[in-house]
Amino acid sequence: MDRSIHAPRGGQLRIVDCGKSIWISSREWVRTRRRKRLPLLSFITRTERGAAAGARFSPLIPPLLRLSIGVLCASLGAHTAQAQTANQSAGVRVAVVKSLDLPEYNQAQEGFFAELSESGRRPHVQTFTLGAGVEHNDSIWQIIRRGSPDLILAVGTRAAREAVAREQKIPIVYTMVLTMPEDANTGLSRDAHQNLTGATLNISQETQLEEIRRAFPTVRRIGVICDSTRTRAIAERAQRLARQQGLTFEIAWVRDETEVPAAVRHLREITDVLWMLPDQTVLTPRSSRYIIFELIKSGIPVIGLSSAYVKAGALLALECRYDDIGRQSGELAVRILEGASPAMLQETVPRSFLRTINLKVREHIELPMNEAIIKDSNVVVY
Repeated sequence: MDRSIHAPRGGQLRIVDCGKSIWISSREWVRTRRRKRLPLLSFITRTERGAAAGARFSPLIPPLLRLSIGVLCASLGAHTAQAQTANQSAGVRVAVVKSLDLPEYNQAQEGFFAELSESGRRPHVQTFTLGAGVEHNDSIWQIIRRGSPDLILAVGTRAAREAVAREQKIPIVYTMVLTMPEDANTGLSRDAHQNLTGATLNISQETQLEEIRRAFPTVRRIGVICDSTRTRAIAERAQRLARQQGLTFEIAWVRDETEVPAAVRHLREITDVLWMLPDQTVLTPRSSRYIIFELIKSGIPVIGLSSAYVKAGALLALECRYDDIGRQSGELAVRILEGASPAMLQETVPRSFLRTINLKVREHIELPMNEAIIKDSNVVVY
């Protein structure tokens, strides 16, 4: 509706409403506005030609009316600001699904909600931990669907896989997921799931190779053990990067866990360092212990995936800051809540990490190690 007010002569207002104009006294205008509850936008003034004059009022409008208009416009501005604040601080319903109840997962979860809270959102949270039974997990997703959350936070690879298998509409943000985007066997394809994005634990291979060379300046030969059906793309990419840096990169392919011992015996004869890549076939608890124990005996350092491997006997690992991984997921969630599509948000990789070193194992390693990294402020020593 085109409604405006003109005041070309004192004490009289000309009201233009949908092309029709009437003259009315200032006092009658106030009474009419109160009775009919006309919108505040009716007070916008225009020139005789109809061009907008912004918030400028004619000096011919009586002072009392100008004061009323000013107060009402100020109230409108305050109301709009309050509405924007209320919209930003409105409650956000989040369903958290965790693979396991682990301290590292809890750190990431705390970082996620810290980021949400700092953005002005008030999260209302339901937390679920997956179990071994199908019925238990089915009931979790039934509860989630009934609650219609604004988004789902999947903590851990198993939780992320469950989420994408069960939910196609609610936005899913994952965290603490160890996978690679090009690995077709992860079940986390971004192309197939447009409601999915998140933060991975994947420290880039470039960074990992750089850290290996920094820790062992004389290293020339690196070995890995991989299942070709799971992590071929990861291993071959690492091989290309290593060869570009003039390193020999040996891949021992296995089809199942029983072939790991033979792969270890082969690699310890031809490599200086064994680099653990994320492979579920190879890095079972039993195989991981075997790899670490056999290579320590041979004086060959193992580069583990995390501090847990360093505690178990690996010499070195790059450790993500789990709270910051959670914050990166939280940043993605905030953008989704602001209207961004998950499909348009690039998954993140760690932006900071710690180095963890096992000094006891170092005594048994033949390959010279850079002493400077032990004194680095980002090093945790075991």
